[in-house]
Amino acid sequence: MYVLRFSMRLPDSPRTRRRLLWTIGLGLPLAAVVAVFLLIPSHGPTASGPTGNEGPAQLASVGPRVRLTPAVHRQIDAVLDRFLPAAMERKDEVAGWALAGPEMKAGTTLAAWRKGNTPVPYYRAKETTFHTWRTIDVGQGYVIFNLLVHPAKGWPLAPYVFSGEVVRQHGHWLVNRLYTIAIMNKPTKHNPMPEIGPADFAAGASPGAKGTPDSTEHSSRILPVLALFVAIALVPLLLGGVALRRARRWRREVQSSGRQQIPSLPARYRSRTRP
Repeated sequence: MYVLRFSMRLPDSPRTRRRLLWTIGLGLPLAAVVAVFLLIPSHGPTASGPTGNEGPAQLASVGPRVRLTPAVHRQIDAVLDRFLPAAMERKDEVAGWALAGPEMKAGTTLAAWRKGNTPVPYYRAKETTFHTWRTIDVGQGYVIFNLLVHPAKGWPLAPYVFSGEVVRQHGHWLVNRLYTIAIMNKPTKHNPMPEIGPADFAAGASPGAKGTPDSTEHSSRILPVLALFVAIALVPLLLGGVALRRARRWRREVQSSGRQQIPSLPARYRSRTRP
């Protein structure tokens, strides 16, 4: 079994040793404070700008732009004129099922549609034709659109804005998706902007509301406290180093003067200590 011994030899010069002790005593607290700041993770926002030369910009490859021809527009008009009364107004669920796309049929059955359990919102519209839809996106075999409908007479709801998608399968257009994206309520005295949309459900707190505290604020409060505790813990080490340096200096002075390190006992006590 081998025992490893580590020894550290101090410099021979007293001045160098004193400087070394002072450097260690002052450097340890400073190094501890720096370590505290480096080890605690920062919760602030990261830099969003580039950190170096990132090279030339890479353009995303975009497919050929698809043009919505008048003939295709009329075909979609005809599908919506049949699908919306059948499925949205629940006049003929079987016909609505026949005009529904694969996404709308996923997770449901024709029997559920016959009972009125469909993913299509129930709405009674004043319009008898639905040709006022606005194109949002056109691709190979699909069209995404928005459609504003108004309530029928006696229907208590406000005008709705639907977002939908039609897809082309086997030479026919099918309604693949239809959901509400906005409710156009009438403006009132207390609510001058009554429109409700998806952004309203994800809106932040009002200007006067108290939000959740930021994590960076907690970090800024914790850091001084931790630095204070570290400084308090290192004070005894600093004082011990100073005391050790003074003790060594005193021993050197005693050795150089030839005096005994411990004064001799008086004569009356020395006789008592003899065996």
